[in-house]
Amino acid sequence: MKKQEQAGDISEKRRHERQKTSVPVEVVSNGELHKERAKDVSFSGIYIRNTQLTQYEVNQQVVLAFESRDGQPYTIEGRIVRTDENG
Repeated sequence: MKKQEQAGDISEKRRHERQKTSVPVEVVSNGELHKERAKDVSFSGIYIRNTQLTQYEVNQQVVLAFESRDGQPYTIEGRIVRTDENG
């Protein structure tokens, strides 16, 4: 029950609503390419499931490349703000 309460606390702090998705994402970090999968996305963030067991660090700079549902390619720069056992 405590885990659910903590997850609820985080979602209440979000500025933008998250939308569930399942999109392949290429993550470039420290000059290395990692193929991962996005699980949800919002205007200000994206949750990426860490399928390759890559060790990402909070505040680490990354470049993400992915396609929208309509096939539009995107490449964006960002940073890791949170990690957990799955992403």
